[in-house]
Amino acid sequence: MTHLEKISPIQVILLLSICRISIVLLWFKFSNQDVWITELVSLFYIPILCAPLLFLSKQFANLTITEYLPLITGKLVGKILGTFYVVFFLFIATIDLSLFDNILKPINFPETPDYAIIFLALISCAYGVYKGLECIARSAQIFTPQILAIVVLYALLQIPDMDFSVFLPIFADSTFLEINALAFTNAARINEIIFFAMLVPSINKKGNMNMLFYWVAIIISAFSLIIIVPTLAGLGLDVPKRTFDPYYLFIKQISVYDFITRIEFFIVAAWNIGMFLKISLMIYLTTISFAQVWGVKKRIVLIIPMIILIFIIELKTDILKSVIVFKIIEYYMPFINLIFMFGIPVFALAVYFLKKTLKAKSDCNS
Repeated sequence: MTHLEKISPIQVILLLSICRISIVLLWFKFSNQDVWITELVSLFYIPILCAPLLFLSKQFANLTITEYLPLITGKLVGKILGTFYVVFFLFIATIDLSLFDNILKPINFPETPDYAIIFLALISCAYGVYKGLECIARSAQIFTPQILAIVVLYALLQIPDMDFSVFLPIFADSTFLEINALAFTNAARINEIIFFAMLVPSINKKGNMNMLFYWVAIIISAFSLIIIVPTLAGLGLDVPKRTFDPYYLFIKQISVYDFITRIEFFIVAAWNIGMFLKISLMIYLTTISFAQVWGVKKRIVLIIPMIILIFIIELKTDILKSVIVFKIIEYYMPFINLIFMFGIPVFALAVYFLKKTLKAKSDCNS
């Protein structure tokens, strides 16, 4: 068993919350005026999709996914599935870094080459990963409340200029089936349950694990709404549907007493901090899962190889092209997430209960 650092439940909640909210700050699909309803309905689907991993995490509270999969499915199959999770965490780090570059560069550093932004981001994240999970979690505990406060502040400042009639009439552009389909897709984007399952053994006070993650889901949904609703009310529907960064455009039009303007630098700082925490956590999970699957004693030796691998992927593939990264995030990520948050756990759960049933029958016959 790999030695794991310990963090508190509140640190887990804040860290996983900012992992998702930082993505919503950078990108969100504004399909129609009822998008806020789909965000609420997704709260119904999140517990369903997360149930298998939450159950397994409760049964193996002192082990990560990559540690208990071999115990359930056997050593060979467990190694294969564990390797899939290693690749998944590496992929998330790569795709999030590409998203960050595609948003940050055009707005703040249009003349800066991609390799410079990627290099500096990876060096910063590598240092965070080197310092360990405790450092990343403490950073989240310090900065996440500030980022959430900034999101609330922006919404409050724009209230006088919001037009809430854009949301009327409700259900004008959506059927019941369409809303549920979009809500299910939104729920499938909450891959934080996978990160949570990797962090469960590191939580120093293990109470109700289900409730702990539900708090994460509630915070994510609440602050997603605080981002989505003001953006639609402030810009209308046409602009958010056409642009890749509507929330930033919404913030740019905010002025306080007609002389305090250009307060969007707060959100740029939130982007940097949020993505530093998210990508650092992904690289940390990549190293710790790789070490557990393949028996590497010190995860630290894996940091530089993983950083180099991500750097090469970013620059030698088309992942940095905006059309590619946005297409992956919008169309493919929900299905990729479903494999790792629901598909593999359901398979493991089926094997777990099958073994338990066969053992019970064997005990009865003996």
